[in-house]
Amino acid sequence: MADQSAVGKEYPAFTWEVERGKIRELVEAIGDKNPVYVKRDAAVKEGYKDSPASPTYSTVPVMWTNMLAKIVMDMKVNFAKVLHAEETYEYLGEIYPGDVLKGQMKIAGVERKSGKGGDMDLVRLETMYTNQDSEPVLKATTIFIERL
Repeated sequence: MADQSAVGKEYPAFTWEVERGKIRELVEAIGDKNPVYVKRDAAVKEGYKDSPASPTYSTVPVMWTNMLAKIVMDMKVNFAKVLHAEETYEYLGEIYPGDVLKGQMKIAGVERKSGKGGDMDLVRLETMYTNQDSEPVLKATTIFIERL
């Protein structure tokens, strides 16, 4: 069961340099054919200053820095019973190759629910990203389920 007392806990900030290659890897992996993410000239033609990070890009630093795994273990959640439930993004600015993101994650809530398969805990994590100029660029919310 998710540790309810962890709600409100903030984790040490992590940094991540946005790389053009990681943007390309992600859009290729998810099958996004929009050329603005992989061709600078196509992005500029559409009004961007460079190829922007794709809408779901913030999953890349969370996974590569192992932040999600750290939080799951810290909350004493059984990883074998975890399901990804939801991901939402509120973009506050553009993210481009060369940007250095600072991510601050916190446990925003734990809610117990009952379903057809039994009880479950829904854990809500929030991550606020700022860029190298300390400007907020993204708020991401992740919800995962621990089946009990």
